[in-house]
Amino acid sequence: MAGADRTAVGQENADAVLEEVRHVLEEQCEISAEQAGAVTASAPFADLGLDSITLAYVFTYFERKHDLTFENGDIDPTRYATVGELVEAIARRVHDPAGH
Repeated sequence: MAGADRTAVGQENADAVLEEVRHVLEEQCEISAEQAGAVTASAPFADLGLDSITLAYVFTYFERKHDLTFENGDIDPTRYATVGELVEAIARRVHDPAGH
């Protein structure tokens, strides 16, 4: 994603979302704490081996916690080259729930 996107959501917000993604992977998706803790923003998304069902758990967590709604297309794992792209997509919605 572009640097402007990072500025819009703020690095602190993106870091918090990354931590929450790690938490969901560990708690809801039965990924070990060691594996979840090793997930970085620069990690290739495909290397995580997450399918659309696992990704749905991640999005459902954020929908419930932050009272958001994501589109079905957001849950497509092929949309994200890196974990950072996923985190930025979620962080933008957390930062601006109306999607403006």
